Amino acid sequence: EVKVYLYTDYPERFDEIDYLYIQNREEKYYIDKARYQNNMVILKIKGIDTIEKAEGLRGLNLYIDEGNIRELDEDEYMIADLIGLDVYLMSGAFFGKLENVLQYSANDIYVIRSEEGKEYLVPAIKEFVPVIDIDNRKIIVEPIRGLLE
Repeated sequence: EVKVYLYTDYPERFDEIDYLYIQNREEKYYIDKARYQNNMVILKIKGIDTIEKAEGLRGLNLYIDEGNIRELDEDEYMIADLIGLDVYLMSGAFFGKLENVLQYSANDIYVIRSEEGKEYLVPAIKEFVPVIDIDNRKIIVEPIRGLLE
């Protein structure tokens, strides 16, 4: 078995998928069993049957393919789909591009880079980010007073 540190907000996915990919390897690795411990999942992966094989995975990332991505609820987005979106103010003025999403327990924070190169941090909540339009690749923000100064 191997311990896997989770970067997902949906660890139960390991109960729903049959296989995954391992960094720098092209073949599929099938999951025999998954169990959960604190903020980790412990996986038994078919073909990883010795301590040496398990040790060979240390520090590598695991991936799933797009076919195994869970269906998102309304108002949920994949971070990869958000990065690079154009950001506009409610007035319609172009503000910048979404450069990163910082994940915290309370709420995510959008890192927006203005055309002048300045970085702004905007809480990813409906009050400040009323519109996310993936199809048109844009986000509209309504910043609170002082946030953009």
